[in-house]
Amino acid sequence: MKLKIPALLSLLLVFSSVIYASNQEGDIIILAEGYGSSKQDALLKAKREAIEIGIGTVLISQTEIRNFQVKKDIILSKTKGSVKKYDMLREEKQPDDVFYIKIKAVVSLASIKEDLAALKILLESMDKPRMMVMIEEDGKSAENAILDYLTEKEFELVDASVVAALMQKEDSLIKRATEGDPAAAAKIGAANGAEYVIIGKVTKSLMKSALLDESGMKSIQANITAKVVNCSNAKIIASKSANSAAYHVSEDIARAKATQKAANNLMDKSLFEQIVSSFQDSLNNGITIDVTIQNIDNYKIQEAVKKVIGELPEVVTIHSRSFAQGQLKLSIVYQGNTDSFCENIDGKIAGKKKLYVTDIVGDRVVINLK
Repeated sequence: MKLKIPALLSLLLVFSSVIYASNQEGDIIILAEGYGSSKQDALLKAKREAIEIGIGTVLISQTEIRNFQVKKDIILSKTKGSVKKYDMLREEKQPDDVFYIKIKAVVSLASIKEDLAALKILLESMDKPRMMVMIEEDGKSAENAILDYLTEKEFELVDASVVAALMQKEDSLIKRATEGDPAAAAKIGAANGAEYVIIGKVTKSLMKSALLDESGMKSIQANITAKVVNCSNAKIIASKSANSAAYHVSEDIARAKATQKAANNLMDKSLFEQIVSSFQDSLNNGITIDVTIQNIDNYKIQEAVKKVIGELPEVVTIHSRSFAQGQLKLSIVYQGNTDSFCENIDGKIAGKKKLYVTDIVGDRVVINLK
């Protein structure tokens, strides 16, 4: 989707909203507005607008300009900024149950991996997603290290005792999940109130050498592979592996230390950054919602339904996945959350019939056409 605005006007709109650029590289103070079906939705849109404006001030000189038009999609494709903090300037409920919010936001264009304030706002904007950790290993060194890491970053976590009880079960679904099956992991996570699941496996090996044998020390090499799965659609949002070694006179202690170090390396060097990047991308550029519409009689009706959905201003893209036996399955990139999509589409008319939302599970929505 492209926003056709004369280049000069675009520049004025962008820079008029930037009220101060701080001395700290990458931080910009922005005035931004948002309209939504709820306060949360309006605030989310205001944050997104702040990020877009912040990114625009940096990328405007790099943006391809043809026929005095700015290609908005070039800017949006690179929106990796984050809101570090914000002040609420105005909040009101307007006619037709529309909420309006104006904020003054500090936007950072740098990585938020180490910025706890920006990360906290990101997680709040994502409705504080709950993370579940399931690691197949001898002991709990890797799981504990990952849980400690996420706790320090203020993630919401599924109780470790719940996971421990699950891991003790002789269940094929558990086995499939820990072996890397995202569908199995998503099913388990959703059943236990998680939005995301980290699944992984640890392997350990004893290193042999004449020097180690002579010293009486034991050296252990630990390797951990892990995936992060979105429970609403079973999609893998991150996947990495890491290894580390440790030695000790006690083989058990060496194993625990090597595993803990490998888990910390996994989170600190790669996996956590991928998680945050995925969250930022969803928040800034839109989430993917899998929509199933039931009672579609014919091809003409399914085109009418797609048109109605595509006319929602927050819909970035819409793709048909299948159309069979009266069901139309769509994949939608939507700038907002699933609740706001449902509020905006529920009751819309397509082909002289109404669309009714009947089921919501994470980012999966079922709609009936009646």
